[in-house]
Amino acid sequence: MCLISFLVTFINVFVNYALSAALLSGLMLGVSVVVGFLFYNSRIKGHLNASIAVFGLLGNLFFILNFFYNSGLNGPSLLIFLLFFMLIINITPVKYYGFWVVQNIVTVTVLLSVEYYHPGWVPNNYRSPTERFIDFGYSYMAITSLIFMVTLYIRTSYYRQQAALKKEAAELEIANATKNKLLSVVAHDLRAPLGSIQNYLEILTDYRLDEEEKKTIEQDLLEKTKNTADMLSNLLSWTMNQMKGVSVNLKQVNLKSSLRAVVKLQQALARDKGIVLLDLIDDRACVIADSNMLQLVVRNLLNNSIKFTPPGGEVTLATESRHNDCCLIIRDNGIGIPGDMRDDIFSLKTRSTYGTKNEKGAGLGLVLCKEFTELQHGRIWFESLTGKGTAFYISLPGCGKQGDEFPAPAAGNAHPDKNYLPS
Repeated sequence: MCLISFLVTFINVFVNYALSAALLSGLMLGVSVVVGFLFYNSRIKGHLNASIAVFGLLGNLFFILNFFYNSGLNGPSLLIFLLFFMLIINITPVKYYGFWVVQNIVTVTVLLSVEYYHPGWVPNNYRSPTERFIDFGYSYMAITSLIFMVTLYIRTSYYRQQAALKKEAAELEIANATKNKLLSVVAHDLRAPLGSIQNYLEILTDYRLDEEEKKTIEQDLLEKTKNTADMLSNLLSWTMNQMKGVSVNLKQVNLKSSLRAVVKLQQALARDKGIVLLDLIDDRACVIADSNMLQLVVRNLLNNSIKFTPPGGEVTLATESRHNDCCLIIRDNGIGIPGDMRDDIFSLKTRSTYGTKNEKGAGLGLVLCKEFTELQHGRIWFESLTGKGTAFYISLPGCGKQGDEFPAPAAGNAHPDKNYLPS
């Protein structure tokens, strides 16, 4: 409002001078200086409320002086004061509306009464009808322009705020759905193994079991405990990421050496299930990635492949070069992903499912894989045929052989528009 007022009053300095109203022109110049100071005092110094109060008081004083020096009712003073009232109402706090409304009405009433009872106190300073027409015409155009600018600013701010509120509401809805998902995960998938352990201890207390029965129950509990540990690890990693607590340390990583420990652990799990896990990663293939994040992503994907591949099946881990990226491929010949789950596979909307030996998942692993891959400026997608298997692809920047020079990560790979699905 200060900038708008400054612009108008500064232009009026020259308009009034051209109309031979030197005193009014000097008054406009003084008002311009004061308004410029109020802009500095409110925007730079931060004294907003004090500046609004001074703006309102000085604006009224200016109007009173303008009424007497600009021909009263014969001039555009009432139009200018109406504009000023609109400006002050738009910037002042709501609790002061009553004061400014009463002040405006009282001031106008007093000035009209003065001119009515003492017309000689408000002389007509126009030297000709032409000057009056010019002054009214200019005032009308200036006031119309100001009303347009102020209204446009207010409407734009309103729509911007509405858009922000809608976005916040959508984010809140997503957050609420996420909270419900996590609560259901914790309530069901964490309570089940704890209940099993409790039941086992109660059986040991009340009954005498032979070694074969103990071994069967212990193996079952061990499997449930491993699944629960994986679920808690994913839950903790995802929660830290949502709280912006995950730092990304991108550097050149040799895939073979970085994933060696993860692959060995998953090979042991695969052997227990009668599955062959083949490591076909190029010994010199390198990417720009965060080693810890990459290990978490690959661990989850391998764990899923083993879970959904029946005994006697095969899981392969391989690499291939695609332009300046390196593509890591985890392929299995398992049961595949049902068609009704594919669109939501990387979101919390997907439901947890059981593996080929009734292994239980929490439904968080693939969400983590997507988020952590994108944090590394990569892409993740999959191909799947029901009953024939699934292949997950992780594309990361900086493909090449160890010792080569690598380009910086491409920003365009950070947020793919959609996942590739086979026709």
